[in-house]
Amino acid sequence: MKILSAVTIFHLLLIEGPGLFVRALSTSPSEVAARNLMTLQQSLSSMANKLTLSPEIIIPEPTDPTALLLQSTEVTKLSHAIRIKAKANAAFVSGSINSLKIFCKEQETARGNFPGPLPVIYCESSIEENFSVTDLADAGAAGYLYSLLKGEEVGSADDLTKDNSLKENFDLAIQNGLQLIPEVVLQPDKEWNEEDISSIVNAISEKCGSDPAAVVFTVGKVAAEDEGSTENSESLDDNSDDSEANHQACLPRVPKDLAKKIPILGSVRAVAGDGRMGAAVALHKEYGFKGCVLRCDCLPGYRMNPDLNFVSGFWGAAIGDLKSTKSKSFNFRSTIALDRDIPMEWYKYQKNVMESGALGSPGGDVGDPLDTSAGDYKGF
Repeated sequence: MKILSAVTIFHLLLIEGPGLFVRALSTSPSEVAARNLMTLQQSLSSMANKLTLSPEIIIPEPTDPTALLLQSTEVTKLSHAIRIKAKANAAFVSGSINSLKIFCKEQETARGNFPGPLPVIYCESSIEENFSVTDLADAGAAGYLYSLLKGEEVGSADDLTKDNSLKENFDLAIQNGLQLIPEVVLQPDKEWNEEDISSIVNAISEKCGSDPAAVVFTVGKVAAEDEGSTENSESLDDNSDDSEANHQACLPRVPKDLAKKIPILGSVRAVAGDGRMGAAVALHKEYGFKGCVLRCDCLPGYRMNPDLNFVSGFWGAAIGDLKSTKSKSFNFRSTIALDRDIPMEWYKYQKNVMESGALGSPGGDVGDPLDTSAGDYKGF
């Protein structure tokens, strides 16, 4: 009779389902942390050398009693859309612990299916006053995003010595079966090189005692906003193009040997439209990043539009477009000889319609065909 090893039983029960797995083996937190480490590294770094894309999602807490009752359904639909429609690699979630629990519960329903459940990373920026790492573990998160120096800009690896809570939080996460993912906010007015990035990541690993599951680099901290001011929100959106362009100009290059060891992610905050998101993502790939965290700033008017249906639809379209492998320069006539010149026939047809006056005056002002208020964008 063949005796199954503990490792074999581990994987068999893991395939059967998380509930059975936990009940049968009473997995220790360190083992769960190791499993989450492997899951996050595989999800945030593609073996096919493709850039991974993970959205940051803000789930607002409704104040209306009716909306409160529908919150569970809306969050469940959002979680399903991020996995099935957007085909994201992971999800960075901001919101209440209850919303996080609903999101993670829906992801677990995909266990054993394709695509499988996405690892969920909780954003520290939304941590409540009575926050407990145990609550995150119970909710089903794989880890949480920890902003070094509370989001203050870093000028060198020496600045990380000022963060006295990194080691404590890293160990606390492991003790609860989670992974801490450090976020480093870089000074935007400095020219960063590969040695600087290596020094920062090595300093983080030395301080934590081991390599983290991933490291997120953000160029420049987000400007403070007054939540009660609509005018301030609009001005932040209007100025985001210039600030993002400046930040991208200071984007550091990631050493290849470092990216092979630890998934290095970059923050993309370019507002959707006119190909801005696509250009930022392409630049990150060129500079050696393994993936991008698509921050909530990419969603136009996200501060004033908490509609989760709109959010799920946006990320489904945006990530799908950014991951598209369709060639933009494919020439059909170069591979197949056509009996008729289709482009010329189409040109003649358009010319006849224009000359007939059916479309009005050729020189008339038809205006902008895009309805931006309804969510139309000219490329992501």
